[in-house]
Amino acid sequence: MYDEGTAVPYYEPEKEVTARTGEPCIVALCDQWLLGYGEEVWREQVREHIQSDRFNTYNPKTQHEFELIIDWLKEWGCSRTPGLGTRVPWDEQFVIESLSDSTIYQAFYTISHMLQGGVLEGSETGPSGIEASTLSVEAFDYIFLGKPFNAAKCPGLTEEKLKPLRHSFEYWYPMDLGVSGKDLIRNHLTMALYNN
Repeated sequence: MYDEGTAVPYYEPEKEVTARTGEPCIVALCDQWLLGYGEEVWREQVREHIQSDRFNTYNPKTQHEFELIIDWLKEWGCSRTPGLGTRVPWDEQFVIESLSDSTIYQAFYTISHMLQGGVLEGSETGPSGIEASTLSVEAFDYIFLGKPFNAAKCPGLTEEKLKPLRHSFEYWYPMDLGVSGKDLIRNHLTMALYNN
């Protein structure tokens, strides 16, 4: 019926939805990008990690909660249209949804002190001497993915300037410790495992 145009998807919340302020929420179906956390290979990589001796929740109930959420989590909206934030690179009408954005900050934290030097709004160049305008996708691919340095795609940068950032990322990653509240197991903490 969808193909014929004689039906449309219909979604209804299970109960009234209210904001933390107590105001009623209006739920709308909007276009957005989704992350496929239910994808089998990706899910099994995370499951293998949380069941390994490299992952310790220090509490069997917490461990059980992670295992439940991995089986439950399927797709999650990773984009939104209103507000400030990082633009979705392949579809700039959208901003990366804040929960999805916050699960990848940990990677940036490993180099931010070199780029920003404690001045978060960018008015000063950090200790690395690297101007924000010179950072390209290829520069971040070198830092975070270990791809070969591509001088043609990184004008204004040298490999020598990026090497300390790469070293800092490799030193601090992967994360050894995550501390948070148990209420975030069902979203942020599990998503951070997937994304990091």
